[in-house]
Amino acid sequence: MRSLAISELWTARSADLRVEDFFVLAGRAPFALLYGDGPEGRWILHGEDPLLVLETPELPELRFDRRGEVPTLLPDFIGFIGYEFGYLGEPLLPAPPAPAFPVPHFHFALHRQVRLYDRQTGTLYEGLREMPGRMDAMVNALCNGPFAAHKTHDTDTAEGYCAKVSRIREEIARGNVYQANLTRQERWAFEGDLTQFARRLYEANPAPFSAFIAGPDFSIVSSSPERFLRVANGRIETRPIKGTAPRGADVDTDARLAAELLASPKNRSELAMITDLLRNDLTRVCQVPSVRVEAFPVLESYANVHHLVATVSGALKPDLDLKGLLEGVFPGGSITGCPKLAAMQLIRELEEAPRQVYTGALGWFTHDLSQLDFNIPIRTAWASREELLFGVGGGVVWDSDPQDEYLETIHKGRSIVQCLS
Repeated sequence: MRSLAISELWTARSADLRVEDFFVLAGRAPFALLYGDGPEGRWILHGEDPLLVLETPELPELRFDRRGEVPTLLPDFIGFIGYEFGYLGEPLLPAPPAPAFPVPHFHFALHRQVRLYDRQTGTLYEGLREMPGRMDAMVNALCNGPFAAHKTHDTDTAEGYCAKVSRIREEIARGNVYQANLTRQERWAFEGDLTQFARRLYEANPAPFSAFIAGPDFSIVSSSPERFLRVANGRIETRPIKGTAPRGADVDTDARLAAELLASPKNRSELAMITDLLRNDLTRVCQVPSVRVEAFPVLESYANVHHLVATVSGALKPDLDLKGLLEGVFPGGSITGCPKLAAMQLIRELEEAPRQVYTGALGWFTHDLSQLDFNIPIRTAWASREELLFGVGGGVVWDSDPQDEYLETIHKGRSIVQCLS
């Protein structure tokens, strides 16, 4: 395989910047903007004008010549993996349905211009990359003008979604699955600049893994709270979310709802099943016996919901490549169910539309996999030039009440609906 030489020149300067300052940079070239909020949101990442786009996890041989004031964070490739990528190459699973929009299964770009802003130190790093034989310049899918949208379709009525929850409970009773994550989708027609929607969603629901990616014929706006995988210093970490309760209208009600979620046997058992599944997944890519559960459960609160979260980590196997990592753990167990393959078969049967980027993975990695940070894109919309879709769902277990499960999807989608409306 031919080796590709990438030259990078980095500069650094003090700056006082906000997320809004990076939205202004959205021009006509395809770009990726990651702007997580909260304790995990130290860095804002912005890349534009792709030099190279990966469409599979097999990386070419790359040689980087990094010069100047090189940051400690090195997001060589920024992009996403669609949920249905997990069906490809798995002979026991049915083929995924045809996608509604031209959003690729696998898309990671090495950008010509990169900006990394360290909120902690107030330092802006700017990198300029060059490589021989770069791909032709592209134009992104964003349109101009005031943003407006209206709903055109829902894959499930309340009654239909409840019936599917009941079907999953029947499969649990038969012993075929223990838990399955069920999704419904809404389709909205829109006109105008999708950047305005991205700004609204960030203001309404700032999340640890907020993102805005604009490709040549697709766009993605995400406000996800869930980390899928993080690799640093030879260790890998996953933080599944299971268990959801709405926020209260006042302080006392909010505290009561949070306490009830923490004490809920149903939600704790739901998280326990997925934590065990992910612990098992990590053993495929980690040194034995390094995998351990570090925190269970932890309450995390966001604009519209409370969540229960766990943390599982391990020491990554040496010389593991991206293809091997994804074969071991993708897609994330928190959005499939367990056993994973049986849950994915049931999901394929019950869900009308492909999930595409929703519940896949979104983030960045260094070419040698020494650093990686992927989230699971929930609270996420993906769009063509005139229509967008978003998905909402939840884990169904034996104790699930169908009506409650449907209402949970309403709570989870509230921020997106408000910002579209």
